[in-house]
Amino acid sequence: MCALATATAGCAAAQPPDAVIEISNVQFTPMDAVVPVGGTVEWRFDDGGVLHHVESPGAFDSGITGDGTYTHTFDRAGTYTYTCSIHPYMTGTVTVR
Repeated sequence: MCALATATAGCAAAQPPDAVIEISNVQFTPMDAVVPVGGTVEWRFDDGGVLHHVESPGAFDSGITGDGTYTHTFDRAGTYTYTCSIHPYMTGTVTVR
């Protein structure tokens, strides 16, 4: 267990995401991100409790939430378009190279 990290060798700290997308003022900032294959993107829900749903059908789905974070690791190269199903004008892309 990592709870005893100071006394136990071999317990690695969590890696930071390759890209962070803030959700506030009913928009994604930045709207587009580029990550390597195997990279992660973290969406941070910071919109005063306004509900959002980040999804790319068939690729990833945050579920509906108004706070916290959602992280997805991309295992394949490609361009993934995502939206907020609650606010369909909120769109973005993740390019995985």
